[in-house]
Amino acid sequence: MTFRVLANIFLVFGLGCSFNVFAQDAEFNLHAETWDTQRHGEGLLKMPVLTEVVKQWSVNSQQKIELRYPGGEEGELWVEELKDWFVSLGIPSSAIQASAESNAQDIINIVLIKLVK
Repeated sequence: MTFRVLANIFLVFGLGCSFNVFAQDAEFNLHAETWDTQRHGEGLLKMPVLTEVVKQWSVNSQQKIELRYPGGEEGELWVEELKDWFVSLGIPSSAIQASAESNAQDIINIVLIKLVK
C-alpha cells in the first residue's frame, strides 16, 4: 500500500469516528380530532400515539422529540399543551423541541430523533 492510500484510510476512519450517526427516526401523527376528544390525564394515557412516543423515548432517553405543528396561534397553543403533557408523563422539557413545520392544519408530526454515538 502506498502512503497516499494509507493516509486516505486513516482520514476516513478518523473522520468517521468524530461524527454522530443518526439511526432511523420514528415519526407519529397526532390528529386534532383525536387530541380534542381525549385531553385529560386518563384519556391521554389511552392514546396510542402518546403512549408509543413515551415508551420509545424511555428506551433511549438521549433522543430528542421534535413536534412539528401547524403555524398560527391555534397551533402554538396546541403544541404548548402537548409539551406540558409530555413533561407530566416524565419527559424533560430539554428533550422536546417544537417547530411550525406541519404540512397540515390538523396534525402535529411527532418525530423521535435517535442520536447514536
